[in-house]
Amino acid sequence: MFYTSYAGSTGDRGPVQRFHADVQNEIYSVLGRHPRNEGSLQRAEPALGPDPAVLICRSLLVLYSADYLTDSQCALEWSVFRERMQRRLWRTGEPADALVGVLWRADSLVLPRAVAKTGQLLDDLGEGYQGPGVAGLQRDPSAWERYRRLVRRVAERLTRAARTPLPAMATTDSGTVEPYFGPAHEQRASRTASSPPPPRRPGERHLVLALLAGTRAGMEGLRRSVDTYAETATEWRPFRPHSDETAAAIAGRAAHACGIERLTVVALDDTGTDPLREVDASAVVVVLVDPWMTGDSSLSVLWERLARSGARVAAVITVLPQFDEESHRNAGELREALARTPARQLGAAHHEAGTPGSLTHAMAAVIADAFTDVGEEGPLPGRANEPPLENTAERIVRKERERAGWLRHRGPWPPLVSGTPRESWGGG
Repeated sequence: MFYTSYAGSTGDRGPVQRFHADVQNEIYSVLGRHPRNEGSLQRAEPALGPDPAVLICRSLLVLYSADYLTDSQCALEWSVFRERMQRRLWRTGEPADALVGVLWRADSLVLPRAVAKTGQLLDDLGEGYQGPGVAGLQRDPSAWERYRRLVRRVAERLTRAARTPLPAMATTDSGTVEPYFGPAHEQRASRTASSPPPPRRPGERHLVLALLAGTRAGMEGLRRSVDTYAETATEWRPFRPHSDETAAAIAGRAAHACGIERLTVVALDDTGTDPLREVDASAVVVVLVDPWMTGDSSLSVLWERLARSGARVAAVITVLPQFDEESHRNAGELREALARTPARQLGAAHHEAGTPGSLTHAMAAVIADAFTDVGEEGPLPGRANEPPLENTAERIVRKERERAGWLRHRGPWPPLVSGTPRESWGGG
């Protein structure tokens, strides 16, 4: 069911075994003692490759420490599991929050950005612990209750993650995974620091979903109903209770159905980091925005950061659920507030989606426009000093036909044959 990864160089095998057993027993108390609910602990002996359990487990428990980040075996196992999570995202459009981390030893520990932004990093119910980490809590008799609360929370997250199957990975495939940290990563980074980025696969369609949405804690001060939000923006489910799918999952499924080979989901926030900085220049970006974010003072900054990023933003899709009473009552004000933001700086098409179906259709329209527009930015066909082969009206008609034909052959829904390119499909 789950696999516990830790740095064996710390000499903590005994305390780690105890923590693993405590989490395991908590899971047994909820799900029952059955082989399918049994976890695995990283072996004490060094290995040449990842433990076979990492290739098939449904969730990963990571015990972070400074030694963990410099351990080749730990880096490989972590990276292999993250690759499995990414493969699920690419195939289904739905992120898998299956990696659960705790601070085992917090001293001298600085998590790389890729690590800090992957999965859940849990503390003892928000109270925080400085210095000792889980290992320290385990040794301190006065911290027994805090330790038990953390064990229960970890078990709960691992159990929840196990309900979402991840694609298994073959041993041969795991050998091609590049570590995100550790000695091998540092060596590769130093070798390629002055090298150009690797060329993308010819003809590969890369779509980036950029989410401008809040978290449950952040939205509590902006609106009354926060049932559609969770701990991260990627878990935003705007169409609850009629649909429990995340906005990213709905949009991602439409993208894959339209032939997108590579899908990346990022959340735009005010942490100061730019998740689009490493996105390939050829990638097409679609922004999904929650209009309730207009009440957040950081929204204008995020728009301006998007505009400066140089990313190829094809469209902004405002998700305004039709059956959310609070959103429906405030729709006019939300639209007006969004119109006052610097969103138009992006020079992108603007759409609105009010149902899962309309979000699906809007995504299909955006993808069709983005990929039939390739090579259309220059002058109209024709030679110098000669009249063009088609005028603007004829070009629009041709684009309508291309778009309709493209959707008819790729989309899993009835063909969209009306509307001109870059037209808003509305919230229906």
